[in-house]
Amino acid sequence: MSDAADLRAILNQTDTSAPAIQSSSRGMMRFYDKAGGATMAVSEWRSVLQTSSLSQSLPLLYVANEVLQTSKRNRGNRFLEAFSPVLGSCLQFICGRDGSVVEKVRRVVKIWGDRRVFSMRYVMDVLGGLDSFRGGAMGMAAATPKAATTPPKPTSPSASTVGSSVTTNSDDEDDLFGGSSDGPKLLDINIDATALSAAQSKPTPPEFGAGAKRRRSSTANSPVPLSGSTGPISKKNKALSGQNFLDLFQSIVNLDEKYKSSIGVIESIPTSYLDEGSTDIDDLVGDELTDMYKKVCQTQRNVRREHRTMYSVAVQRRDLEKEAKRYVSWLKNLAKVDDDDIEFCDKLEKKLDAISVCHEEAKSARDKRRAEESQKRVDAEATAQREVEDEERRRILDDAKMEAEAKPGMMWNRELREYQYLHDPTEESW
Repeated sequence: MSDAADLRAILNQTDTSAPAIQSSSRGMMRFYDKAGGATMAVSEWRSVLQTSSLSQSLPLLYVANEVLQTSKRNRGNRFLEAFSPVLGSCLQFICGRDGSVVEKVRRVVKIWGDRRVFSMRYVMDVLGGLDSFRGGAMGMAAATPKAATTPPKPTSPSASTVGSSVTTNSDDEDDLFGGSSDGPKLLDINIDATALSAAQSKPTPPEFGAGAKRRRSSTANSPVPLSGSTGPISKKNKALSGQNFLDLFQSIVNLDEKYKSSIGVIESIPTSYLDEGSTDIDDLVGDELTDMYKKVCQTQRNVRREHRTMYSVAVQRRDLEKEAKRYVSWLKNLAKVDDDDIEFCDKLEKKLDAISVCHEEAKSARDKRRAEESQKRVDAEATAQREVEDEERRRILDDAKMEAEAKPGMMWNRELREYQYLHDPTEESW
């Protein structure tokens, strides 16, 4: 059986008991030192989570928590890097299966932030993804904004639309940017209509009869309401995250560029077209007058086009800035987290400054102690060497003394280091 199959078997036996959770976490930690082992272990954990029973979801989360904290504290960041891309979706999967464990899941995520397992920005992103599951609600019901739950009553049957992002009622035309008319506008678009009246003036088409233009209905291009629908369908708000905020900010910047481009087109209109007292047109005849008429008509078309563009920019800008208001509290929380980090760093810096006062003294004392210990080792080695030499000298003297005290008929055996009698062949027994 392969290592992956062994790990899968261990994870499938996980329950709420502490021995089972610790056994599963040890099984995953065995993959830490293998090449790609952390990624493979996380993949097996995710597969077991997706196929597990409802009662195993929370224990498997506790296994991941044990692995993350143990590896961060004792080994390294390999499991953090392997879990980071999939952890948010896995936690949403757990909360979507069982709404009763949402607060327990959030408590585990907050522990990761308190113990610095993950950065606070990552923790805030994960918690933001779990907000739609709080209060026992699941899915769309918890994520639908309050404004969508109580749709405004339409003034006429034709005014009710589904998913329309731009409305054409009188309120939006009076105040394109939201808020009261007395407050500051979000985007200031000023067009000198009086100065352009000479270039824009043309006969008003009749409302009825020949030549009359068909009036565009407010619901002509609106999608047909679905059968059984009781109100407008609200688009689900995006999760509050750093990437979504950057995308929102970039969208606002793009709208500003489009607005500046439209202003540039309008400012490029020759001033002679805007001067009501200009007498140059009185001197034009024939083809020159025709060319001037064509230029004026083209200018009118450009002005109308840019007017539509700026109206669209204003409406989109208003919607984006309403969306940006949702990030205010989120950004305040991030700023508070940053303040806490800065405060922690300041306290740590003060402690380091306090330690640095006695650092030199401690360093000199350590060097002196090391020098003394080194001298003691040298002295001990010299003493041991002298003892060995003295022992060898005594042994040589003893050997010389014993050799001098040899008995008659004995001879010194250098190999055995003793006196021995010479062998007498005449004493052999027959």
